[in-house]
Amino acid sequence: MYSSAGGQVYQNRIMKFDILTIFPDIVYNYSNESILKRAQKAGLIKIAAHNFRDFTTDKQHHVDDRPFGGGAGMVLQVQPIYDCLKSIRVLKQENSVNVRNTKTTKSTKIVVMDPAGKKFDQRMAEKFSKLDRLVLICGRYEGFDERIYKLADEKISVGDYVLSGGELPALTIVEAVSRLIPGVLGNEESIIEESHSKKNNIQKEYPQYTRPENFMGMKVPKVLLSGNHELIKKWREKKIK
Repeated sequence: MYSSAGGQVYQNRIMKFDILTIFPDIVYNYSNESILKRAQKAGLIKIAAHNFRDFTTDKQHHVDDRPFGGGAGMVLQVQPIYDCLKSIRVLKQENSVNVRNTKTTKSTKIVVMDPAGKKFDQRMAEKFSKLDRLVLICGRYEGFDERIYKLADEKISVGDYVLSGGELPALTIVEAVSRLIPGVLGNEESIIEESHSKKNNIQKEYPQYTRPENFMGMKVPKVLLSGNHELIKKWREKKIK
């Protein structure tokens, strides 16, 4: 039994998010605030950041090296990430020659944050929310050794642009998925009526207003003040089409 922020009691599994990064403080600074903080406190989700720099084998703790064949920048090495994944017990096999067989079970998924990956959207968030565990690998520098992709189930992008690292995209996914877990939001109707909701085939939300009724000449639509719920419903439906 777990309680939501609104006090309602839910019986649910704890969904775990594991984020592999060399900057774990970025993950914890964000996830220890607001909705994600409350969801963790309620025992609905668990977020853990794993510094794969801790799994390097050289004295300088390098996680990157120059690319074979030449080229600009540095490339993240496969060994620290592989050993980090082993340490959190998400790989089926150890020391496998065919690393494609090291993938996870159906209840766990490993994804690499990559600008060339499949575009993340609300449908994908809904799919991920059914998992027990989601592992997100965050890159830096010029990218990953290609063999790292063989450790994952898929590559995911949050948009057609490039960032300095995968931490912000990973946190975007964590929040989008967490909101869909029963009990995380205080009001479950928020999920149904918000933008991109699959349940009502909503692509955008209707406009919303609150007090004051008149702010510097900008007035709240009269229909919302009428108390006529049928008219309000029709107005809202019209606004989201």
